[in-house]
Amino acid sequence: SFELDDVLAAGDVIKAHAMYPVALTLVLLGAFTKSAQFPFHFWLPNAMAAPTPVSAYLHLATMVKAGVYLLARLHPAMGGTEWWLLLLGGTGALTMVLGIFLALRATGIKAMLAYSTVMALGTLTMLIGLGTRTAMLAAMSYLLAHALYKGSLFMVAGIIDHQTGRKDFLDTGGWARHLPVTSASAGLAALSLAGLMPLFGFIAKEQLLEAGLSHSHALAPLFSGAIVIAAALGVAVAAVIGIRPWFGRPVVLT
Repeated sequence: SFELDDVLAAGDVIKAHAMYPVALTLVLLGAFTKSAQFPFHFWLPNAMAAPTPVSAYLHLATMVKAGVYLLARLHPAMGGTEWWLLLLGGTGALTMVLGIFLALRATGIKAMLAYSTVMALGTLTMLIGLGTRTAMLAAMSYLLAHALYKGSLFMVAGIIDHQTGRKDFLDTGGWARHLPVTSASAGLAALSLAGLMPLFGFIAKEQLLEAGLSHSHALAPLFSGAIVIAAALGVAVAAVIGIRPWFGRPVVLT
């Protein structure tokens, strides 16, 4: 059958089939490419030529998360196996840490935001790979939190570009008095990205950490370690976004 309801109801048959590893690998190749998982992560930061509203649409909760959505839908039929956990969990954890590391190295405003989206997509993939109820709830919370703060941050990037013509953090600074509403919006969104109370990003990060710590697999400590590393680097990225353009060394607007 090609009906999704029939496929989901036949999970035991699918996982017991000799071709299950091959089928799973092919499905994951498509989903990983769609959602910019390592080693296919490079395309997303290179897709920044679009106007800001399109970039926000692309990154916050829609197009790039279609692959993650597919994985979540197929979890009842194809998930819960060692193959599933290792491929999704391992690839997602690697993408999560690599994405936030590359975000911290970037100086372009949109590039930093794009790489932090790669981190978020890796986080979601890892959580779906872990597959527990706690992990799936964390994935849904994180998906919503990321959509809220990342959509805001991309619109902030567009405002900076429109008002100042600057596209790089190194060319920004001291603009809070010129763009007070934008700076306040950027600060709130950055705090959510960092996972500070009482914003929704804090709840998502707490559930994310719980999903890693409560998992019973032998590799769970590695996943938990990756979560802590990504969260710490995420705070640094949030600090750049929420502080540098607004309270850094004043840059004269021309």
